[in-house]
Amino acid sequence: MRQGQFRMENSVHDQSWYEVVRNEISTTAELAEVSVEILDGSAELAAPKTLAARVVVTAGDGSHLDGAGNGTYADGRFFADGNFSVTVPEGTVDILIKNGPDYIPLQFSLDITKGQTLFLRAYLGRWFSPEARGWFCGDNHVHSQHDQVASMKTGLEYTALQGRASGLNFITEAGSHVSYGNIDKLSTDTFLLKYAEELKMLCFAGHFNTPGISNAIDEDRMAVIRKTPLATQTIMEAVHELGGLVVYTHPLSPAHQLHWMGAAAVYSDAVLGRCADAFDIDSKATELLWFTVLNLGNKLACSSYTDSALERKRTLTPGDRRVYCHASDFSYSAIIEAMKNGHTFATNGGPVFAFFTIDDREPGDTIQLFEGESLTARIEIQSLFPLKKAELYSRGNVVQSFDISGQVGKIDLIHPFKETGGNWYVFRAEDEQGNWCITSPIYVESKLDSIRSSSSSVLLEISNHTRFIYLRQEFFAHMLITVSPDDSITEVELLKNELTVKSFKPEAGNELASGKIPVSELELGREYEPGWIWCPEASSKVHFQADFPVTESGWYSVRVTTAGGQIIQSDAVYFDSANPLSHELSVGRLAGKDTEFRIWGYGEEMPLAEIRAPYKDRWWYPNNAAWRIAATFGDQNYELHGGQYLPAETTVHADPKLLSLFKRL
Repeated sequence: MRQGQFRMENSVHDQSWYEVVRNEISTTAELAEVSVEILDGSAELAAPKTLAARVVVTAGDGSHLDGAGNGTYADGRFFADGNFSVTVPEGTVDILIKNGPDYIPLQFSLDITKGQTLFLRAYLGRWFSPEARGWFCGDNHVHSQHDQVASMKTGLEYTALQGRASGLNFITEAGSHVSYGNIDKLSTDTFLLKYAEELKMLCFAGHFNTPGISNAIDEDRMAVIRKTPLATQTIMEAVHELGGLVVYTHPLSPAHQLHWMGAAAVYSDAVLGRCADAFDIDSKATELLWFTVLNLGNKLACSSYTDSALERKRTLTPGDRRVYCHASDFSYSAIIEAMKNGHTFATNGGPVFAFFTIDDREPGDTIQLFEGESLTARIEIQSLFPLKKAELYSRGNVVQSFDISGQVGKIDLIHPFKETGGNWYVFRAEDEQGNWCITSPIYVESKLDSIRSSSSSVLLEISNHTRFIYLRQEFFAHMLITVSPDDSITEVELLKNELTVKSFKPEAGNELASGKIPVSELELGREYEPGWIWCPEASSKVHFQADFPVTESGWYSVRVTTAGGQIIQSDAVYFDSANPLSHELSVGRLAGKDTEFRIWGYGEEMPLAEIRAPYKDRWWYPNNAAWRIAATFGDQNYELHGGQYLPAETTVHADPKLLSLFKRL
């Protein structure tokens, strides 16, 4: 008899259910045992086969039970390779079994008596298969054991199991304290486990994922990259030679901070028109930054990731965010090629999929347009749960919102429109449970689109960290400025209360303190000193970065003058020399024609008086932090807030504590 069925209304999709195989009672046992075999119950299979699954077993007292012997994560999940057994107390036991977004989840409750041994078969029905259409999903940023000390049993075998149990077709392991000797043995005919190191060798640049590389970058070459102020192109050249691609990962993590993990390099890269291959989307905030980069004339595919650290109890599961790639076949090389070409869409791991074309061109493609030509966008959505939104974006704004509220299953949408060129189009869908899907852009170009409009980026952070992530007593202003290649910088001024503290001009040359590249060169425990550098070495200077000490209270900002007559100024941050805490203040501005992205951030950590050389205290995620983002695309404005002081991603006015530290100029 089938029990615990999940049925989609108005649908002919498969169901998930369980059945009791054997029920035994012992009069002497004090506890009970539940054993479950997990099978693929999809209708197209001639006979059910075992299926890896993500499982949560909850006893009546709210405790979570471990059925795999590796420990349970904070939400109670463990991963089973086709079967599991748990010893349970008398009473109600709740069981949840899942395998990625393609299968209908199964949730049911059992009333258990003392001494009972219960044998079940659980069948998960597959309701949709992106793989059948050549769309393969994966997570390019997973750490099997990021930390040296683990609170969970970890290893590449368990990483591969988690991937298979989450419905992934591939995982790119990004670097861990594990042995990679057996990694090639852990792939199957439906799942690939590969290794490609996450690169994190520059401050104020961010981290890069490198899926597809065949070997590590030579250390001599890495030494050259570490001495390069604008390193993305150098990194890309090395990674492409090794068969991989470069992805800006966790672009705004943490959002209040510029100097460590967030993709600060993307600001300069976007202005210079020399971006990486893909950009990880994880929130509406990262969408706004990505849209800004696209509006400046760049082609940049979407991806997504989890940055799972599988030894930690509070971490995401691989695939809780993922990228889908339209590949010619199921091979890692074909998947990497699809990512390079932008044939992708990203999701937060839920059962909503969007297949988007314009005149039969798919995401990543470019349409060469005759002026005033009519085009037709076609979208097929597949959703397990009722939909909430379906929106077509162009240049950051919704140009068509479709009435799909409450619909499930397959939904076909058509939108004819006229186009003059110079645009990109992205489709985004979201269901009522918050599951979202967003596609890479389809680009529409005309002959006039080769003319890029002027743009600029100004980043300023005042903080007290070393060239790695250790805290220090002294504060420095760190500045990174970039202008379009058709212009050049003639002067950069660090201002306090609108008065010049320090003027930097190209004719004065570079100042490399202790031979180190200012701002970005990363070295464990190394101190910052006053220094600056202009780029490129010979010809017009389009990029500048500098470190300069800050000791006096006041409103600090940066003003830039260009040969083209532009005066560009950052927002101001208020540095309070009497603040007894280690802290940082960050402002960033990325702007071009009809487009502007601004970010403000503040974070505070331990008392300055407790920081002692050799600076062993690390700055990761401060105890108190807040950020604010504002974006303008044409005549549309967007604003988001988040952090300790503020509710995440709200659209209300910012907290006074945050606003009091910043001034828009």
